[in-house]
Amino acid sequence: MAKHQDTRADIERKKEDLRIMVGERYRDLIEAADTITEMKNSAQNVMSSIAKMEDMCRQLKQRHMVRGTSFQQRLSTGHQGGKKQEVHFYGIASQIKLLLDMPEKIWSALDEEDYLTATQHFLLSRHIHTSLQLESQQSGNLLSMFPVLTRQWAAISHFRTTILQGCRNVLKQPAAKDEQIARVLCSIIVLEDSTPRQVFNEFLLARTTAVQQLFHPSHQNASVKEQISLVVQLITTTVHQIHTVFYSPAEPSDIPCNLLLTILTEITSEKQGARLLETHGSMSAKSLPKSVLEFVPTLRSHAVPVSVQHLQDNCQQWINTCMNNVTSGVGKLLSFVNTVKRLADIRDQVWLYLKQDSCMQGWDLVCQRILNQPLSIWHGFLQPLFISRVKALIKFQLESSTEVTKRQISKVVMAIGSGEEGGIADTDLAGYIWHETPGDIPVNMAWTTATSRSNSDNPGGLIMKAKAYTPVIQSLCKTYEEKLQGLLQDALSYLSLSTPVEESKSSQPEAFDRLSDSDALYVHIQTSCKACLEELIKYFKEHLTLWEKALHDIKDPGINQMTQDKVLLIGRLCSAIGDMVPALQQCIMGKSAIHGPDSASSRVLKKQSSSSGGKVSENSEWSSSKERLCNCHREAYRIWVDHLTLSVVTKLRNALSSKEHKNALIYCTRWDEVSIEEETEDGKKISSKIRVPMQASWYVQNLLYSLCREINRVGGHAVQRGTLHQLVSKVTDEVMKSFEEVVSNSRKKDSICLPLTQQRALQLIFDVRFILQIIPRKDDTVEGKSYQKAAARIIESLEEKVDPFDLDVFSPYMQSHLMKQGQRSAVLYGALTSLDRLGLFSAGRPLQSGQSEQHNVLPLTSCPSRFILLPISTQPIRSSIQAPALQKSLYKAKASEGRSHTLTETAAAVLPQTSSMQKESSFYNKLGSMSSMSELSSWFSNIGSKS
Repeated sequence: MAKHQDTRADIERKKEDLRIMVGERYRDLIEAADTITEMKNSAQNVMSSIAKMEDMCRQLKQRHMVRGTSFQQRLSTGHQGGKKQEVHFYGIASQIKLLLDMPEKIWSALDEEDYLTATQHFLLSRHIHTSLQLESQQSGNLLSMFPVLTRQWAAISHFRTTILQGCRNVLKQPAAKDEQIARVLCSIIVLEDSTPRQVFNEFLLARTTAVQQLFHPSHQNASVKEQISLVVQLITTTVHQIHTVFYSPAEPSDIPCNLLLTILTEITSEKQGARLLETHGSMSAKSLPKSVLEFVPTLRSHAVPVSVQHLQDNCQQWINTCMNNVTSGVGKLLSFVNTVKRLADIRDQVWLYLKQDSCMQGWDLVCQRILNQPLSIWHGFLQPLFISRVKALIKFQLESSTEVTKRQISKVVMAIGSGEEGGIADTDLAGYIWHETPGDIPVNMAWTTATSRSNSDNPGGLIMKAKAYTPVIQSLCKTYEEKLQGLLQDALSYLSLSTPVEESKSSQPEAFDRLSDSDALYVHIQTSCKACLEELIKYFKEHLTLWEKALHDIKDPGINQMTQDKVLLIGRLCSAIGDMVPALQQCIMGKSAIHGPDSASSRVLKKQSSSSGGKVSENSEWSSSKERLCNCHREAYRIWVDHLTLSVVTKLRNALSSKEHKNALIYCTRWDEVSIEEETEDGKKISSKIRVPMQASWYVQNLLYSLCREINRVGGHAVQRGTLHQLVSKVTDEVMKSFEEVVSNSRKKDSICLPLTQQRALQLIFDVRFILQIIPRKDDTVEGKSYQKAAARIIESLEEKVDPFDLDVFSPYMQSHLMKQGQRSAVLYGALTSLDRLGLFSAGRPLQSGQSEQHNVLPLTSCPSRFILLPISTQPIRSSIQAPALQKSLYKAKASEGRSHTLTETAAAVLPQTSSMQKESSFYNKLGSMSSMSELSSWFSNIGSKS
């Protein structure tokens, strides 16, 4: 039994091995047999499909046979063969007649730009031609009977290109209506068997080309405003038409949309055939086959709406492309606009169009649907370009104004040295100030207040002279003011609304905020104006540096004088720019001054800020800019101060350190001869005469007079008080150094200078004290105290050169002469004495009983009929040391104070007297004592005989 099972297992194993071996050998054969079976099945399927196609073609041929509408009925009723041929002939003839009429209908539709109707006529013509061609294949005599068939189709076939070209031209038109665009796109779809997605891409491409063509040079005959308006119109209509034509909402919408599929459905419906032919009542229509009468265009595939995602992606890409084209194109167009006012006009035109455009209704919803984000035509496309151009124009106008001012300043500077009439006032400012001109007093001066005259546009020549503004400076400032005022007026046309907002009462929102960029432009005006002012100040400082170097290197007095005049011109101009160019202040102060309620009058704002006691705070930007101008002004006057100090002190130092004795006689002034009485030990009185200085040395007077003359020449009344103090401080410091050098040289044994004798020491003491009296410098500053100490040290050193006994005798007389000399020269050196108004006379004006102190009043003479302007006091001077000889001779009229004085007595009382003149009375007293003309004539005759 076990052996039987083993045998069975062995047999099964061998079968399996045999099966595997046969399968491996004949696998390819088996696969080939399977393939043959599959091919047989496929061939059978192909044969059955071909049979079906033959049946369908037979049915199609049966359906489109060129026969009359009643062919089937006639066939069924068994009409005779002759009648059938006649109907067949009439059917072909009516179709050929329709073909002959088609060109006229197509041309009429093209003239009316009804491209969809033209497309339907063309498709009907093609359908008729195709049907007749099928008929001609079965009856060869058709072409022989109607040879016009071939030529007529040749006349119709070219309309396809014409229609497509017209459709694509309409797609590029900004003014095309929504329905017109949809019908045109339907024409393209049925003519080219396209899909809505394909025509959508073609529509975007056409609009991109249209945007680019608007910037083509061929459109240069149109204005910039028209071109930009067309760009805006094209973008808005495109976005709106994309939504209206292509967008398919998931739910009903209040805004029209999906117009393309609606029109496609209408033209492909079966009801359009009879409406297209419009052959009611026509005899030929009775013979037309049903396939012609009921013809409608068919689509190759079902029209599927464009997906929302595809719309959004492609629209966003198109917007980015348009943005690039608009940035380059509109940027080039705006480069041809040369004024900000024209830019404002273009902006207002865009605003007006967007406000009135029907496409803007529901704009936010449309943009959200097709772009998935809001879109602003102004802020997204145009505003950056407009802002950039406005900034460029403002900067250009400011820079051109600065350059014009620079050129005019260079011309004026050259005129100063050439002696032209325009530069005379700047070389002789005193002559200009004291010369009367017809325009000094305004015509309406009697009816206006002083404040209003100062703030007016034409304040009068006197105010300009009071400020030392010469005609040249006035002209420069006026030109600069006109340039900046023109800039402001031009900029205000953009920064303010020229179109009245009548729609404020309605709820309709604005197209965009026209003034949304005004703050940025105000800041740009401010920064650009500050930059131009800095450029102008830099130009001033460069010239000042060159002129300062020229003053140090060139020793020619004439050239140096012209250089000083140029330096002072720049200094006065810096001051005048801040005062006479209110438009500059408006630009730098920004929006508050430019667009304020009183922006046209910046001077009033300036006066209010300076005179309101801090109620109106001055703009920090303007304060900083004005400080820069003041620094340049001070720098110019510093150069003038340094050079003037060097020139006058050099002359003084040369006179003091002179080595020739003749110069001592040249610079020596008259000394007073005083008679004194001395009592000896025996009780006897001895009379003697002494000589004391009564005037400062000529070099001291020349120094002081040169300073005053130069101060008056440059308009000292308008020079800043700090500048004059700086001048006086530098001069007096250098003068004291010169006197210290004289004292120090006198102590040297090997000195080659003139010896410091007692007489010279007395004169130097008088000179130093006279300078101290004219320029006391009684301020509490460190420099003032140092000056006082230096003067005291010099006087102490000089007094060491004088005999103590003689010094005690001479001092009272010198002090008396010193006070007299100071009072007599108060007017002559008024430019210097006015710096310390109370320093000279505070000790010499005692208060009378019952009278209050008169502050800041210069004492005048009591004889105004003769000496009107002489500031000589009629009151006795109380000195700390009284001289007996002077007490008897000065002011003889004081004893008879209650009675009236004659003119000669009063004049004699204030004139200087020497001791010899006291004994013989004064010249004026002698004139006053003569009661008749005979005595006067005899007195003059005695003078003649003595001579």
